[in-house]
Amino acid sequence: MAKDLPLYDAHNHLQDEWLVPHRAQVLRDLADNGVRRVVANGTCEADWPEVAALALASPLVLPSYGLHPWDAGNRTPEWQNALLTALA
Repeated sequence: MAKDLPLYDAHNHLQDEWLVPHRAQVLRDLADNGVRRVVANGTCEADWPEVAALALASPLVLPSYGLHPWDAGNRTPEWQNALLTALA
């Protein structure tokens, strides 16, 4: 039945380092279970390049860039330029 529904994963952190050895299988499992798109949520500047790479590598991944409130105090002075670059 799930394959008949348009399923979307609106919040995940596929860019997390601990998922690297499992990422390909996770993406296969998501697609095999009818998930059409997944939003990879970058929560800090260090996440953004990996989120972008995931989106380029898999049409399933939709990138999201931001600063988690818990990490906002750790942003660099160049965070806004880095965000604009990621969005471009």
